[in-house]
Amino acid sequence: MNKEIIGKYVTVLGLLLFWAPLWGIVDTYLIMSSSFQEITLFGTNEPKISQEEMSSAALSTLMGLFLFLVALCLLTFTVVGLNYRTKWLFWILIAYSILLLFVFPIGTSLGIILLIALVLSRKKFGLVGDVI
Repeated sequence: MNKEIIGKYVTVLGLLLFWAPLWGIVDTYLIMSSSFQEITLFGTNEPKISQEEMSSAALSTLMGLFLFLVALCLLTFTVVGLNYRTKWLFWILIAYSILLLFVFPIGTSLGIILLIALVLSRKKFGLVGDVI
């Protein structure tokens, strides 16, 4: 396989894993809502049930954050290591960095850094002229 095909597949995998924190938060929300429904129905006499559900909710959030870090590593490897830079990837990374701006405080700083890096290196992605 050549570098471009490997770069495309690794990029798509990284872009899919980028959404893992959202999946973790949605799973946490669903687990917590069912736990609170059980507490409402049965009272607080069964702390074992809610303790197991709380630990599973925390685990799903942590797994989402871990997969997010894997996604960042894959995208960095693709862009820097494999030199896979296309216009569609540039615009998707711009959209992701704008979405990161809303995740305060760490996401905001990552989003700003990513936006600046993308705008400064737009010629490497095949874009010339004004971007924004």
